[in-house]
Amino acid sequence: MNKSIKASPYALLLASLVGLPSLAQAHHAEFMTSEPFLQGISMPIHGLDHMLVTIAVGLIAAQLGGKALWAIPGIFSVSVLLGGILNIMGVPVPLAEYGILASIVVFGGLLAWGSRLSILLTLCVVALFASCHGSALIANDSNVHNMPVFIAGCLFSALLLQGGGIALGLLLQRVLQFGVYRYAGLAMLMAAVVISLFPGVNDFMINLIEKSGH
Repeated sequence: MNKSIKASPYALLLASLVGLPSLAQAHHAEFMTSEPFLQGISMPIHGLDHMLVTIAVGLIAAQLGGKALWAIPGIFSVSVLLGGILNIMGVPVPLAEYGILASIVVFGGLLAWGSRLSILLTLCVVALFASCHGSALIANDSNVHNMPVFIAGCLFSALLLQGGGIALGLLLQRVLQFGVYRYAGLAMLMAAVVISLFPGVNDFMINLIEKSGH
């Protein structure tokens, strides 16, 4: 019975994936084209999926502690960059939109039930999904006028979100001392289900940013 309860979020998400439209079409904030650094900074918070996963990476690093505090954010940032460079070169990561949604589920599972993976395997998993996010976030199109500056802003923002996740995890762990990461992981799983069933929710932040820019 316990196993079936634990598996239910995954089963519900799997069912919703059957008719899932593409979710990973990142918008490059057309009204920010004259400010490529700010445009890049805005990218990781454009979609709830990108923002949640980036914060979750920080939480996972805090959960594992030790070397993971710098290794996991480091590999995530490098892999986002590599995924973006591949996309710019015309080699997008295959099925990136599904990989992005899957990353919410996998990272949520790691938080909810504790990572039983080695640090090396955890780094590989993080790198794989980070490349999907990089492929969606960094694209060479007409709305990006200074790609190096744009990429710098994007990575800076991602590092800030990961740092916030680490700080939040360590703080809550000290204050609550019980179930912090499990609740965060379960929230991630529920977010994945909501985003998959109601894709419009994912665009909440980009719509908010665009409205504030006009």
